[in-house]
Amino acid sequence: MKNKPGRNDTCHCGSGKKFKNCHEKTIERSSQTWVIVAVIFLFLLWFLFFETKPPAEATSYSPAPLIPKKPNLTSTAPGPAPPGKVWSVEHGHWHDAPLAPTTLPAQPGTSEPKSQPPGDPPPGKVWSPEHGHWHDQN
Repeated sequence: MKNKPGRNDTCHCGSGKKFKNCHEKTIERSSQTWVIVAVIFLFLLWFLFFETKPPAEATSYSPAPLIPKKPNLTSTAPGPAPPGKVWSVEHGHWHDAPLAPTTLPAQPGTSEPKSQPPGDPPPGKVWSPEHGHWHDQN
């Protein structure tokens, strides 16, 4: 009542050879082929549906890779800007407003070059009048 022939049984094809020397190798090769095909198929599925995109690209594509993203037809802001926001025509939504560059108050004596302190310079150093301290000679 065996469904599968044993390795030392006579082959089912009628050649008179043992199964292990006749059709067993074909069956092993066939199952290996299916395993390889299945692995390749799984890799293809992975790259089609789960491949991550860089953050800059991720916003320009649809979350579902096979469904194209609808073009944004809203080129004007829907109303007045919320505090700290600016309207992006390209993206069709609000972005954080860029911060204005801060200006540091001028400190007295920073615009004029500083003179070298008295004495010999440390070995391998040169005086920087712009920065008011010693720098490496190279």
